[in-house]
Amino acid sequence: MAEAVRPYRGVSAEERRTLRRSQLLEACLDVVGEVGVAATTAEAICARAGLSKRYFYETFTDRDEVLVAALDVFFESARIAILPALAATDATADERLTGTVAALVASVSADPRTARLYVESSRNVALEQRRIAAYDVFADLLLEHAFDIGVEPHGPRARTVALLIVSGTTEVVARWLSGDLDLDEAGLVDAISGVGIAAAAALSDSRPAPSRRP
Repeated sequence: MAEAVRPYRGVSAEERRTLRRSQLLEACLDVVGEVGVAATTAEAICARAGLSKRYFYETFTDRDEVLVAALDVFFESARIAILPALAATDATADERLTGTVAALVASVSADPRTARLYVESSRNVALEQRRIAAYDVFADLLLEHAFDIGVEPHGPRARTVALLIVSGTTEVVARWLSGDLDLDEAGLVDAISGVGIAAAAALSDSRPAPSRRP
C-alpha cells in the first residue's frame, strides 16, 4: 500500500503539482517572449520559474510538451473569447463573423508573449501540428454558429470555406503581429471579416459546382 503524501502547510501534493505546472507555463511564456521558441529550453524555463529540473520533468517530458501546453492554453482562451460573438443570436451572420474575428485578433494581440508563441508556432513541428489540429476546432465553431448558408453546414464545400477562413486568418494575423502588414487592428479585422463574409455568402448558392470537362 502506497504511503499517503501529507499536505505541506495545508496544501495538498496535487495542489502543489498544479501550482508548479502553472509556474512552468508562465515561465515558458516569459522565456518565449524574450528569446523566441527556438531558443527556449527546459533549463531556461526552470530558471525563470525558480524550480529544479526535477519538477519540470515531473510535469512535462520535454520542452516541446510545455510549449504545446502553453499554446493549448492560448487556444482555449481564444475559444472562450470568441464564444460571445458566435452566440449572439440577435446578430446577423455577417455581424457574428465580424465580431468573432475582432475577438480573435484582440485575444492574440493581448499578450506579447503568447503573440510570439503563436507567430513562431509554424517553426516548430510539435507546435505546428497542434495549430493545424486547432483549425478543425475553430472551423467547427464557424460552421455551427457563424455561417447562415443554404447548404449542408458540414458538407465539403462549407467545411472547405471554414478551414480556408481559419487557416488564412491565422497566417494573416501572424504576418500582422510580425509587422509585415501596415494596418491598425480595426483595419485588420475589417479586411479579414470582409473576405470571410464574401466567402460565406458564396456558399448561399447551394447549386453544385459544374463538373470539369476532361
